[in-house]
Amino acid sequence: MLKTSLTIIIVAVLSWLGFACLKPTEKAPPSTSFYYWKTSLQFDKNDKALADSLGMKKLYVRFFDVDWSPTYDMPVPLGVLSMDGPESISYDWLYDHNSKHIGDYQTVPVVYLTNRVFQKDFNPDSLAAKVSSKIQSVQDQFNIFPSWGDGHEMAEVNVDEWWALSDTLQKQFKEHIQEIQLDCDWTPSTRERYFAFIEAMKKANPGLEISCTVRLHQFRDREKAGIPPVPYATLMCYNFETPSSYDTADAIFDSKLAEGYLKNGDYPMPLEAALPLFSWGALFHESEFKGLAAGLSEQDVKDNPLFKPLEKNRYQFTKDTVFQNSYMREGDLVRLDEASPADLQEFAGRLGKIKAVKSISFFEWNPSKIKAYHVNEIFQAFSAAR
Repeated sequence: MLKTSLTIIIVAVLSWLGFACLKPTEKAPPSTSFYYWKTSLQFDKNDKALADSLGMKKLYVRFFDVDWSPTYDMPVPLGVLSMDGPESISYDWLYDHNSKHIGDYQTVPVVYLTNRVFQKDFNPDSLAAKVSSKIQSVQDQFNIFPSWGDGHEMAEVNVDEWWALSDTLQKQFKEHIQEIQLDCDWTPSTRERYFAFIEAMKKANPGLEISCTVRLHQFRDREKAGIPPVPYATLMCYNFETPSSYDTADAIFDSKLAEGYLKNGDYPMPLEAALPLFSWGALFHESEFKGLAAGLSEQDVKDNPLFKPLEKNRYQFTKDTVFQNSYMREGDLVRLDEASPADLQEFAGRLGKIKAVKSISFFEWNPSKIKAYHVNEIFQAFSAAR
């Protein structure tokens, strides 16, 4: 009897110890993705530290845009991504390159194509070949070099060893490119040409996954818009309305409109939903749109004597001024468009209830915005709803 009791106690203790060992002392950071939407690439050690704290595995990097050129009567690349560095390379720069840490993540080249491209007659195979070649040329300029932070002192590494290490890092970076994403706001009239282009991109890039973006209206009106021939897509949950309309409540995010876009429920393919971490000010003179003040946020206008608060997200200029290259008169209006952290947490919970939405990402990579929006809390709201 005593032996049996001791056996039970030992088993119970060992079981408890096993569960105690399995219990994490702290929660693992969530795995999420971000969009990098600038024309030059800078991703330094501070960016890396923040990305790692968020559990980032994938970074969607805008490589270039494609638009139709009336002059050349053909699609042309615009706004090509460039490396940010000095004109002449020095050893100091090689060891301290701002984009070095990009190689630590799965990098997804993103190409934005205007709908005008698909309103024209073109050979999809030819366009796919040109776009793929341009992606490769942009990719080839990513020079991933060892840095001082890697524990490599210049005096300890000769030139041949240093270049061999650089080649290894470069190879590692290229191996992390496993996907290309296409971004286009296609319409029912252009869907056939766009979908043919997607198929051509698959043929032109064997071994790489081709994904695309889906706008909210394409999600809602799927019978007219069609379902793109990709294994998964990113649902872009922002830019609900045109910013140029004076009557728009909030062009970037409007929770009242959100439910209308999502009313059709599920979607016949896996989705990643992208949430906005950006803002702007829509400028108006006598109700006429004058442009956008990029990056303007509530922090910039709150308690600022240049702005008089009106209702909700609207402010009035208190004097004549040049504001972000626009001449604004006293009495002119700026509408501040941005989602609040509370808005995004609530919306993330709504997305978590849609079966097709498997994960969320954020547009765009901006460390100050990421911290202000408490991205981890938004991700947790999504996970809790699933």
